[in-house]
Amino acid sequence: MAAKKAGAQARAEAQAPQGPAQLPALTIPCVQVAIDFTDESATLRVCELLARETGMILEAGTPLIKKCGIGIVRKMKQASGNKFVVADLKTLDVGALEVQIAKEGGADAAVVSGLAGAATINPFLSECKRVGIVSYIDMMNVRDSIGLLRQLNHLPDVVLFHRGIDSEGAGADHALENLPRVKSEFPGLKFAVAGGLNEKTAKIALHEGADIVIVGRFVTGVQNPAAAVRLISESLER
Repeated sequence: MAAKKAGAQARAEAQAPQGPAQLPALTIPCVQVAIDFTDESATLRVCELLARETGMILEAGTPLIKKCGIGIVRKMKQASGNKFVVADLKTLDVGALEVQIAKEGGADAAVVSGLAGAATINPFLSECKRVGIVSYIDMMNVRDSIGLLRQLNHLPDVVLFHRGIDSEGAGADHALENLPRVKSEFPGLKFAVAGGLNEKTAKIALHEGADIVIVGRFVTGVQNPAAAVRLISESLER
C-alpha cells in the first residue's frame, strides 16, 4: 500500500505545474549561439570550446535535432558546462507533445513556429509553462506578428524575428524592422533576432530593440568560436 501511495504521489508531482520558466540570469542583451551542424562531434567540439564563456546561451538548431535526435541537447549541456540550451523544434503540430519531447531531452527552452496557428501554439505555450521551460515563437514568414500574438491565450517568453538561411541566400530583407512596433505593443516580452548576424548587424538588431542576438555561422564556422562570441558581446556593449 505504501508503495502504491508513493507511486501515485510521484506521478502527481510529475504532472503538477512547475511554475513559470525563466531565462538564465544574464545581462540583457545576451548572445545565443545557434548550432545547425548535422554532425554530432562537430557540435560537441563547439560546445566544449564555449564552455568557459559566460553571458551566453546555446541553441540546438533544427537540422541538428532532426539528424541527431533530441538527445543531442543533453549532450550539448554536458559538453558546454551545463549551459542553457534552446531546442529549435519549429513546431507546426502537436504542440504539447513536442514540448514534452523537448523537456525529456533536457532542453531549457523550445521553439514553436508562428505559422502553426493558435490551435497548436496555445497548447505549446501552456505545456511550456506547466513543465517549466522557456517558450519561443519564431515569426519567420509570419506576416502579422501583432495579430498572431493578440489571438493567443498565453504569450510566449520570447518572440523571435528570424530570416531563414534560404531567404538570406535569396537576398531577402530582414524582418527586424517590425521589431520596434511589436515591442511597443508587448513591452513585457523578450525579443530575439536571428539570420546571418555578425558583429555589425548584431548591433543594429540591438538598436532595434533585440534582447537576445542569435548568431550561427559567425561563431560556429570559425576556428575560435569563443573569440567570435566575445567579439559579438563587445560590439553590443559599445
